[in-house]
Amino acid sequence: MLGDRTFELCRMDAHHNIIILNLPGITPRDIKECLELNRSAVYVRIKGEDQPTFSVHNQAPSPVTPNSSPFTRPRLSDSLLPDNSHVPPTEERHVYLSPGRIPLSTAQQIRNSSSRLSSQVHNDVSCEDSDCVFVEETRLAEARGQNPEVPSFEQRVETVEQTRTLRRSQDIEYLEALNRDQQRDQEREAQRLSLECSEEAAQLMEERRLNALLERRSRLCPEPLDGFRIQLKYCDGSMKSRRFLPTQSLQNLMDYAGNDDSASEIFWLSMPSAGTRLSSTMTGTLEEHNFTTPCTLFVQWLEGEEVEQIRFNSPNPESNIDEWPEEDLIGQIDSSVNTKQRAIEILTELTNKINLEDRHTSNMINACRDDIYGSAQRAFTRRLFDPYKPLGVVFMDLGNNAEGAVDDGGPTREFCCLLMKDIQNRCLFEGPDHSKLLALDSHAISKGDYKLLGKMISICLIHGGVAPHFFAPRLFSLVVGEATEDVDLTEIVDEVFRSQLQKIQDAITIEETREALEEASNSLSLLGSLNIQCRTLEDREIVVQCAAKFYLEGRLNAAMEQFVDGLGCLGLHAAIKANPKHIRYLFLAKEDPLTAQDLIDVFSPHFAEEGSNHRRSEIRTYAWFRDFLLDVEGGEMQVDQSKCLTLQEVLAFASGLEELPPLGFKNQPIIEFIHTDRKFPEANTCDVVLRLPVHRSYEEFSNHMCSGILQATEFGMA
Repeated sequence: MLGDRTFELCRMDAHHNIIILNLPGITPRDIKECLELNRSAVYVRIKGEDQPTFSVHNQAPSPVTPNSSPFTRPRLSDSLLPDNSHVPPTEERHVYLSPGRIPLSTAQQIRNSSSRLSSQVHNDVSCEDSDCVFVEETRLAEARGQNPEVPSFEQRVETVEQTRTLRRSQDIEYLEALNRDQQRDQEREAQRLSLECSEEAAQLMEERRLNALLERRSRLCPEPLDGFRIQLKYCDGSMKSRRFLPTQSLQNLMDYAGNDDSASEIFWLSMPSAGTRLSSTMTGTLEEHNFTTPCTLFVQWLEGEEVEQIRFNSPNPESNIDEWPEEDLIGQIDSSVNTKQRAIEILTELTNKINLEDRHTSNMINACRDDIYGSAQRAFTRRLFDPYKPLGVVFMDLGNNAEGAVDDGGPTREFCCLLMKDIQNRCLFEGPDHSKLLALDSHAISKGDYKLLGKMISICLIHGGVAPHFFAPRLFSLVVGEATEDVDLTEIVDEVFRSQLQKIQDAITIEETREALEEASNSLSLLGSLNIQCRTLEDREIVVQCAAKFYLEGRLNAAMEQFVDGLGCLGLHAAIKANPKHIRYLFLAKEDPLTAQDLIDVFSPHFAEEGSNHRRSEIRTYAWFRDFLLDVEGGEMQVDQSKCLTLQEVLAFASGLEELPPLGFKNQPIIEFIHTDRKFPEANTCDVVLRLPVHRSYEEFSNHMCSGILQATEFGMA
């Protein structure tokens, strides 16, 4: 409302006819959604009783009269103002005013004074635009009693261009705002539909889950008096056990395992030690699935897509269990040719990330044989050290002088081999030589030593081809994030704590169990296992397992996080986690030790010309070398009463490694022969060349080979 006057909104079409906008409201949203408005300007017109009749949509343009110019158009001021009687009827028709503005006599003078200039640039700047810009300034000047200044033509042109630029930018902003509003509306609608679909799917799955739970509970059968006991472990740490007969159906076990309020519609029962995993949709008897002795199974609930995938791919319940398509593919962990071949492919991908052409001094390692770990620590913690560049290993003798070997692969392999040995024997690991677990060292955690340990293992494996065959299965499972098996008390290194748990486990009566718990109360309280209620003999196993699990795993969480972070160097941990069953054999104890036949197959002899005297002696020496390897394998090359030469030492002398690398050697290992007076063997570990001395008898050859390899202090030099 303007005083006692009302107003209305309108626009002007291409023929300058005024069109009233019938809007439900005057909010910006109402104006934007008005289809009649399009991209026109919006005018405000005051309503009055003496308003002339206005044009409508389809009104034809006014004809051109003889007294009018082809460019003459009706003035907006005549129709927009309630009283325009003061406008002279002889006013030039090529001059227009903006809607809602009051025509003044001074504005007429301005137009007359600039008409000559306006006509010269009529194609570039229209009179309507220029008059619309300055008429307001003229009105304001007259209202103050001032004489308005007549702007120059250049000023008028500049101002008009600025006005046009402003209008264009406003149009662009308007369209962008409109598009954003439309996109937001579409996104909200899509989100709403997606939310509705997900809610419906979740509701349907919950109904199916509850129905499956009710069916399992209705099928539960009583526990037999005899039979073997199966213990079930759930993801929340709870456990329960029950006796079963081998002839019972697998569904009896599934019904008992899935009788839990949090159970999913379909779930897994897995036994990591046996490498098997069973779905709750499978059929058959327990005996058919090799369940005839006491065991522990892990229960894994499934959600969402996992459930749907198994539902659509589940076998026919009436079919035989051997027809289950996934059973032969789940949980099989072996060292078959396919597994090793896949591991070689994975290591090759990781090794290819190393830029062998970009050598830098920041990757130089000055190695001291009596402090390999310290040499690696100084190099790997260097600020400019880059694991994606090749290593430059220089071994130093006791006088801090370089040994003279140029690192073309051999020094790196030998350094990584020595470093892996040192890592295996560090105090940060505990347990048997080929089944190590992490040991807890709070000071090492504060210094970040566990992360450095993992980084060293990654570099040794990828740069040097040295695999860490000393991980315990539990340690590898923790690295991968797999479920671990029940604790065998022999895994606990602490003799006092192990004996306490063993006493609890061996208790025959409740009284003996409580006495054993009292003796171990200090240790159990530190491990959070003292408050577990032990009312039956079965509860003692829960106490033992909870305490042992926390001792071997829970208290090492901080150290394990650092260790896994270090294994992420060069992308090794991601490859392990994506392919655990293929890479496992590189970390666990080696099942197939090095044999004499392995070395015979690896090294290829290079003989002299056929028919020459050298060739005959070389063939004889090579035959002695093969016999020498067989004697070493049999433990017949005894140096003293407590020391025998090993095949690992022979390979280390020739290549710098104590085992054949997973990716093989860069160059084909060869055997050459020495026809000089030198009696001891030589080797080039970079090119993997073993040079054998020529002797007159096997005893002389084997003695010099054995002593030469054991007494070597440098690369392949006896």
